[in-house]
Amino acid sequence: MLLLESEATVEHVDCDQIFVPTTQSDAFQTFIYSILIPAVCIPGVLGACICIIVFTKKQMRSSLNIYLAGLSVFDLVLLTMSLLIYPLMSACLQQGNRGFVCHIFWRSSLFTFPMSLIAQTGSVWTCVAITVDRFLAVKYPLHMRLWCTPHRAFCVLSCITAISIIYKLPSVFELSLDECGQLSPTQLRNNPLYIVIYNTYGYVLLLLVIPFLIIIILNVITVNAVRAAYKIRREMRTNTRGEENDRRCTKMATVTIVAFILLNSLAGLNNVIEAFNFRSSGNQDRIAFGNLLVCLNSASNILIYSIFGRKFRKMAVQLICPCTEENYHQLSRNSEHKIHTQQTQKSILELNAI
Repeated sequence: MLLLESEATVEHVDCDQIFVPTTQSDAFQTFIYSILIPAVCIPGVLGACICIIVFTKKQMRSSLNIYLAGLSVFDLVLLTMSLLIYPLMSACLQQGNRGFVCHIFWRSSLFTFPMSLIAQTGSVWTCVAITVDRFLAVKYPLHMRLWCTPHRAFCVLSCITAISIIYKLPSVFELSLDECGQLSPTQLRNNPLYIVIYNTYGYVLLLLVIPFLIIIILNVITVNAVRAAYKIRREMRTNTRGEENDRRCTKMATVTIVAFILLNSLAGLNNVIEAFNFRSSGNQDRIAFGNLLVCLNSASNILIYSIFGRKFRKMAVQLICPCTEENYHQLSRNSEHKIHTQQTQKSILELNAI
């Protein structure tokens, strides 16, 4: 989960107080918040828009693509909110918590920070839905068309969105503006019971332990089942185009989930440390790097879809540059013909060997 720097909020009101950041730590955080995060988020926003357009096309209608479209929407919101939060926060801290930029940051954070939390909560449980979808498709292929329908996926995605909004609604009331116009924690945020039950155990259980366990366990089962099925089909030489497409989809979904876990682990650790009050000298640097990795995860999903999704790659190229459509078709035909020829030659050699 994304975190704000502790210096961005004030506990006691002093309108003339100037915050003076430490140079070494501040230089690292400024580099991340002012340069790296915008460099990641700006192309990431464009990539998320492309993903949403492609995955919502009629030709792409499937339960998996509905979930990926939903994940792209959450990515878009998260990246946009990060662009509005962190460069402004960094500029405000550089100005010693004073100035016009600070007032923009303080006022906008009342909306942008809760929105980023909602988007990240939605992302976590959408990844769980993607994992369950691929698990059902691999373990119960005969029931897949009945269970994993686009309509059902849309309903699940709507429920995830609604629950994420309701679950993170209290975060709207955690911060307020004091008489100086600065961000300050509310009584709710300072309530020990609220911090322990909602911010600590609620986060650890509902956004870390439970979803990550479901994702890891089901993905291990799914990957093992795919490998076993592929081995059997290769021995029987019955690998059809449809089965190959399903295998590619499962591989793409698995890589997406693995990237999500790896790039969000540090942010999860930061939240646990923050929740249990385990502070250290490098705490703010670790938070900054964790926030960068969260943004990198949301921005890099389009690369995963492009590498492993042949149909997505084709439609994305057509969307970005329609003039290349004919060339792409020709290249795809040549590539498929080459692969088919190689497979035929391999089969002939194997038959001759027998």
